[in-house]
Amino acid sequence: MVNPFFLESKAVNALFLFWKMVYAGFAAKINGRDGAEMLEDFIDKKKDCIGIVGRSFALSSLSMLLHESNREAAGVELKAGVLIDESGKALLDGYDFPLYADICSMLTAHPSINMVFELSGEPAMVRELRISLPLDVTLVELPAARFFLKLHATDRLWIACKANLMQTQALFKSVVDQFPEDIIIVGTDGTILDCNKHFAERAGEPVLSMQAKNPLDYYDSLKFICPLKDGLIDVPAVALENSERMFSETDDQGKMHFYRLYVYPITEEGGDNVIQLVIICRNITERTMIEQRLQQSERMATVGELSAYIAHEIRNPLMAMGGFAKVLINDESIDPSGREKIQIILEEAQRLDRLLKSILSFVRSRDVQKKNIDINRVAADAMQLLSLGCQLQEIEVEMDLDPSCPLGVGGAEQIRQCLINLVKNSMEAMPDGGTLKISSGVNGNMVWLEVRDNGPGIANDQRAHVFDPFYSTKVNGNGLGLPMVKKIMEEFGGDVELASRLGKGTSVALLLRKAPVA
Repeated sequence: MVNPFFLESKAVNALFLFWKMVYAGFAAKINGRDGAEMLEDFIDKKKDCIGIVGRSFALSSLSMLLHESNREAAGVELKAGVLIDESGKALLDGYDFPLYADICSMLTAHPSINMVFELSGEPAMVRELRISLPLDVTLVELPAARFFLKLHATDRLWIACKANLMQTQALFKSVVDQFPEDIIIVGTDGTILDCNKHFAERAGEPVLSMQAKNPLDYYDSLKFICPLKDGLIDVPAVALENSERMFSETDDQGKMHFYRLYVYPITEEGGDNVIQLVIICRNITERTMIEQRLQQSERMATVGELSAYIAHEIRNPLMAMGGFAKVLINDESIDPSGREKIQIILEEAQRLDRLLKSILSFVRSRDVQKKNIDINRVAADAMQLLSLGCQLQEIEVEMDLDPSCPLGVGGAEQIRQCLINLVKNSMEAMPDGGTLKISSGVNGNMVWLEVRDNGPGIANDQRAHVFDPFYSTKVNGNGLGLPMVKKIMEEFGGDVELASRLGKGTSVALLLRKAPVA
């Protein structure tokens, strides 16, 4: 009786195996058996056990392929074979799978065989097998075997290509994830298709959860460089040229950070239609700070030269005006009303003289003497002078000085003056009282002394100018307090860090290099 031809494809095999696993797992939940054990039992029962028949000199590579590939995971296993040499004699050894003299012996020794591959293509042998094989054993003739070989070779090629593609994809993703920039891919619908690990970590969400979200929720500045539609980026309407924009934001500590946003349109192959966007956000805070320092140094140099010249030219006539005012105010021939006006002239002349002294002190280059100082002692001395003023203004002072803080490189008198300026600024920011905290510590090779208040804070547009000379938001301020503090700290090789949040307060930290250990 002729056996029906049956050959499972790779896809059917894989799908069938998947449902085996699903069924086994489900059954394991029902009766408490281990799912892996049930799956093994199930596969053993349904495994395609193969025997091969043919001539040894014409043995197809299919038999070796079946044997070497060890396809047990797919439910296929080569059990045994019947091979004949050129003289028609049966081979009983020479291969690393069992060989038998005839079909009956092979099937008797391996009753699990349910499929026989005939690899010679000889009609007589095919007829004999059709007659002799039991009904439960499927005969696969040479054309079908060749198809199986091609299918398996294609499968092997597909697996190799897939492995190569996955390796390339993993390498590309690994490289992209190492970038310190945020990288986002936006689809045609204006939502996020994918992103790198850096962006997901900064957003505080897993990478998969970022998909299908609106990129405008993370970068509001995109609305200034991309067209919008229904609250999303209108990707097809994006211009073909690259766009960029700089923006800033304040972190939880009140420190300003600067970013540059780049938008790169991706067009379809061979066309001009924009189908995706690649958005890159780069943190340029350090570079921006360096640029600002260079610009400020240039401004300071110009302002210094101009200020020194003006102060010198104004001071001589100002001293003459003040001297004459002192003489006139003692002249008894002048009535009280005239003396009152002369007194105003004298006071304003003295105020201008103090301003000129501040300007000259600011622009005059000094050869500072660097010493090892105890910043905790400097802070305690400064607050001893200012404690009464804080009490009268109902400002609560908190001292949080690190007793293990090492010495810093600077000048005690100059650092004390800087600290006094900062405390006075905080007192002026809290006219109705508040909390003032003085703290110290060490960070790497720097020691720091911080003044923190809970005043109204500084707006972002003002913060960029607080260290500019003569910039002040106070009615009677000369705008030289913070610039002078910064100048002194830089002369000692240190720096000043400012952080502020509106409605939360402001903190200014004096940073000094840590003194070398003797």
